[in-house]
Amino acid sequence: MAPETRPEPSPFFPAAELAARHDRLRSEIERLELDGVLLHGVTHLLYYAGTAQQAHLWVPREGEPRLLVRRVLERARRESALTAVEAMRSLRGLPEALGSARRLGMELDILPVSLFERYKRVLGDREVVDVGPTGRQLRAVKSDLEVGRIRASARAADAVYRAVLNALAPGMRELDLSIVVESEERRHGFQGMVRWRAAVGFECPWAHVLAGESALAFSFADTPFGGEGVTPAAPYAAGHRVIEEGMPVCLDFVMAVDGYLHDMTRTFSVGPLPEPLRRAYDVCVEIHRVLVDAGRPGVEAQALWKLALGLAEAAGHGETFMGVGPQCAGFVGHGIGLELDELPVLAPRQNAPLERGQVIAVEPKIFFPGVGAVGLEETYLVTDQGLERLTVSDPSLAVV
Repeated sequence: MAPETRPEPSPFFPAAELAARHDRLRSEIERLELDGVLLHGVTHLLYYAGTAQQAHLWVPREGEPRLLVRRVLERARRESALTAVEAMRSLRGLPEALGSARRLGMELDILPVSLFERYKRVLGDREVVDVGPTGRQLRAVKSDLEVGRIRASARAADAVYRAVLNALAPGMRELDLSIVVESEERRHGFQGMVRWRAAVGFECPWAHVLAGESALAFSFADTPFGGEGVTPAAPYAAGHRVIEEGMPVCLDFVMAVDGYLHDMTRTFSVGPLPEPLRRAYDVCVEIHRVLVDAGRPGVEAQALWKLALGLAEAAGHGETFMGVGPQCAGFVGHGIGLELDELPVLAPRQNAPLERGQVIAVEPKIFFPGVGAVGLEETYLVTDQGLERLTVSDPSLAVV
C-alpha cells in the first residue's frame, strides 16, 4: 500500500488578504511621501507576509513586496503567500534590496537604539521615518477573516471557562486553578504566547487567577490586575493564596488561536459573595450595557471612558474603579487582535473616533481594599449598530 500523502499546508493568510493589506499600507506610503516601508517586527511580518520567521519585508511604493529572510527560508516559503520570498542573511544586503529608495518607513517604536545605529550605518544617507504607529492604526480595523479567528478564540475561551466552573472548590490554591486554566487552554489550541506592542520586553502571563486580596497586589504593568506571583522574579499572576468560601476569585485570561487573541474576565466565588461586591458586579454589567449601546463608529474612545467612569462614580466606586489610588489603570478597554494592546484605547484624551471593524476588550473592574475585586471583561466588534459581543461565555457572576 502506498504511504498516505498529506496535503501541503495552505499559507497562513491567503494572497488576496495580504494584497488588500498591502493596498492600505501603500495608501499610507503615498500619504507620507515614502518610497516604501521596511518592516522587521514579528507582528507586522505576520500581518503583511503571513510568517513569523526572522526577516525583513520591503513594501515599495510601486512593485512587488519582497520578503528577505534571514532564517528560516524554507518555513517562510511554506507559510507566506507572497511570491518574492528570498534569502538575505545579513543587513549588508539591504542597500541592494532597496534599490533607489531614499525615504523609507521603519518600525522605530520597537527598534532598540543599538540596532538602529547598525541600520543607519548600512542605509547610509537614506531618510528613515517611524511607521510603527501607522501600522498599529491600520491593524485596528479587522477583516472578516480576522474576526472569524477571534470568534474561534472566543469559543475556545468558553471551554476554559466551563472547565474552571467544574474545578473550582474551597481549599484550592490560585496556582491549582491556574493549572486547570493553562492546561485547558493548551487542549483547545492556545498558541503558547501573547504578543504586546507598547510594553517592549514585557513578559506576560496569559492567565491571572487572583483570589481575595491577591487582586490588590498591583504590579509593574499598566493593567488593572497584577497578583503576587510565585517569586519577585515574576511578580505577576497566580500565587499560593488559598481560595476560601465567600472570597471573590477573578480569572482574567487571554485565549490565542491562530494568532488572534480574545480577552475575558470572569468573577467566581465558592458560596455567595458579600452583598457590596455583588452590587459592584452589577455595576460592571451595567457599564457593559451602556457601552454596547454607545460604542459605534464616530464616537470618540474617550467618550466611552467617561461614560464608564461616570457610572462607577454614581455607584460610589469612583475612587476604586480600575484600581486603588495611584495604582488605578487609566483605561476601561483596549483594542485586541494579533497583539493584546492594540488600538483603540478607551481612556482619557483618546479622541480618535471608533471605526467599523475594530475589536475591543471592555473590562470594568471595581476594587475593595482588604477584600479583593470584581470585574467583567468581554470582547466586542464595532458595528454600525453598536458593539457586537464576540465573547460567548455566560457573563453572570459565577457562584459555585
